[in-house]
Amino acid sequence: MTGPAYRLSDYGRMIADEGRTGAYAESLKRLVTPRSVVVDIGTGTGIFALLAARLGARKVYAIEPSDVIEFGRLIAAHNGLDERVEFIQGLSTDVQLPEPADIIVFDIHGILPANERSLSAIMDARDRFLAPGGALIPRRETMWASLVEAAALHHENVGVLAGEVFGIDMTAMSSSVANIWHKGRARPAELVTTPACWAVLDYAILRSPNVRGEAAWEIRDRRAAHGICVWFDWEGVEGATFSNSPLSGERHLFGQAFFPWPEPLDLCPGDDVRIQLRSDAVGPSYIYTWETVVRGKDGATKAAFQQSDFLGAPLSSERLRKLASAPTLSEDGRIDQLILNSVASGLMLEQIAREVSAGFPHRFATWTDAQPRVTQVSIRYSK
Repeated sequence: MTGPAYRLSDYGRMIADEGRTGAYAESLKRLVTPRSVVVDIGTGTGIFALLAARLGARKVYAIEPSDVIEFGRLIAAHNGLDERVEFIQGLSTDVQLPEPADIIVFDIHGILPANERSLSAIMDARDRFLAPGGALIPRRETMWASLVEAAALHHENVGVLAGEVFGIDMTAMSSSVANIWHKGRARPAELVTTPACWAVLDYAILRSPNVRGEAAWEIRDRRAAHGICVWFDWEGVEGATFSNSPLSGERHLFGQAFFPWPEPLDLCPGDDVRIQLRSDAVGPSYIYTWETVVRGKDGATKAAFQQSDFLGAPLSSERLRKLASAPTLSEDGRIDQLILNSVASGLMLEQIAREVSAGFPHRFATWTDAQPRVTQVSIRYSK
């Protein structure tokens, strides 16, 4: 699983989130035995892998694609746990393990669980690594939504770039900025509706990386609303939970997700509000879509919004041209293709660098000029 490029301080904040880390630690404590084989995917600096080893697991496999895994190795050695923990640098989907796991632990999502390739990686690890009867941490995450009155958050993320700034009319961006969701923190009083469950991720039976659901409310009081607030409840073993709900009284690093509407709405008693939320795995990431229909007490449509962060991404005419035509390799693509073909043929790095220099002399005057590029590509794709 490829994770975001975190700074070390980000890992520190994750570990310092006591509710989150404590729920993982309690789940491991109640599941790990001296016979346990544990797999930690997206291990980062190795905190959960090291906790499993400290709790007596026979063997722990800690998998992480980024170079931060080196800190995990250092910490394991410093704590005398390096013989029990095997650190593997790479994507979990590319890793083969010599034995099945009794426990798989993972924390590879962001503000919401569907993030980058997270759900695909979890399903792959479960299907390939987990022994029959094995445990997943977490076992379940429940997704919740509420309409939210968040004037300041809406103005900061939508209003500023949909109006006038220092005499410059920015309204040409209004349709795009309303299609981008953001991290935010809502106060309990800002929730306009009772939270509604729109999806449950039961990791033992999850079969699709796409998450889809809907919610509906009948408005009881006259309120303004600016969009949708979304969060998750996390479940490990029985009783080991945490929530980033605005109503939980807990405060976690994740915050909540704010899906803005293009404009605020004045909601009246008897209004019917229905939303559909989707997160669809597309390539290495997710596209989120949120659709809203508001009908008055008389059944007439008061508002209808169809929004997606796909619509929030600016696409140049050149990019659109490329998307509409058969793709062709750029010069950089041809250089990398030559390098990869040469690696597959078993050539040494110096030989490959000489071929690259000969093939693209205007880019690499000598073979030593090509050597850094060859090394970079070969490290990225070699086993």
